[in-house]
Amino acid sequence: MSKLKVLSKILIAITLVTALSACETTEQMRQRSLEQDAAITAKVKESLAQDPVLKKYAINVFTLSGEVVLRGHVDSVEDVYRAARIVNKIKGVQSLFNDLSEKRSP
Repeated sequence: MSKLKVLSKILIAITLVTALSACETTEQMRQRSLEQDAAITAKVKESLAQDPVLKKYAINVFTLSGEVVLRGHVDSVEDVYRAARIVNKIKGVQSLFNDLSEKRSP
């Protein structure tokens, strides 16, 4: 077999191994991101539940790639801002979409 054919086969093998390694790395990165998002969500929920004013509200929390979304209803605009201040202090939060709204009186 010629040296060129051997080198081609070696190059193909190295390329395949590199590609497969990259797939594992991507999957590992995705898993790590999911774990980090779950940890951030847990911290946000815990912080809101420990707040004497906000603990009475049912606030939904979602996190994707460090971006936190808050949804629900609170009694006042001040409570919307209060929740934002708490969330923005949490390590790992990259950004906040605060979709909390003030309850309307009938």
